[in-house]
Amino acid sequence: MAASGSSPSAQQRREAQREELRKQRQAELKRQRTVRTAVIAAITALALLIVAGAGYLIYRSMQPAGPVAVPEGMAADQPYLSLGAPEDSGAPVLEIHLDFMCPFCGQFEEINGADLQEIATNEEATVHIVPRRFLDTASTTGDYSSRAANAMVCVYEDDPENTLAFQQLLFANQPAEGSAGLSDDEIWTYAQEAGASEAVESCMSGKTYQPWVRQVADPYGEENGGGTPYVELDGTTLDSEQWATPGALREAVLAASGAAAPSDGGGEASDGGQG
Repeated sequence: MAASGSSPSAQQRREAQREELRKQRQAELKRQRTVRTAVIAAITALALLIVAGAGYLIYRSMQPAGPVAVPEGMAADQPYLSLGAPEDSGAPVLEIHLDFMCPFCGQFEEINGADLQEIATNEEATVHIVPRRFLDTASTTGDYSSRAANAMVCVYEDDPENTLAFQQLLFANQPAEGSAGLSDDEIWTYAQEAGASEAVESCMSGKTYQPWVRQVADPYGEENGGGTPYVELDGTTLDSEQWATPGALREAVLAASGAAAPSDGGGEASDGGQG
């Protein structure tokens, strides 16, 4: 017969089991507290990062805009591209605001494009071109006017003499409102056709002058009513009746300079007998 007390009693075994279960519960509760603490710490850190990031963005948005890139020799706050007669030469100043998505600007170009080229080439006026982007929202991409305007400044920087030829090509192939607009490749093709060098492609793809278009040229255009085309000669606004007849715009420029309008036809401005 086994000696008394040689093995634990049923009561002792139950107590031992209860103690083991208690230890397991304590260990599990400790593990859960550790996990909970780690999760709370991670969420807190993430929240702090989000708040810090938002604060930085707000701070940056409140800072004045930095200098924008402009073609060499052009002041950062100059809102136009200058062509034709030199500034301060005494020639009339013809200022034109255009948006490459604007259908009325397309009509202006169709009527006056060739004459505008003559005015600039012959230095009959100092021509200020203000490329606008207020019709960005009229393209499904939301940026066609900006992209086209940026490309125009790139062409101008490369060689100002190619600027109006490029302008004519963009309007001759003008996309419809509500479309995506011309692709970057298409715009580049027209830039090459106008005579642009290879350097223009990287200028276009890098959107080098888009900040200037959006922060300088377009706000300047808004000061004059915001619409396009906007035409001004020596500070006087010309309404559509003063440029809608072929040759009328150039006649006005020549009259402002005191020169006589050409009378030989030859594809230039008419002698005042417009129909």
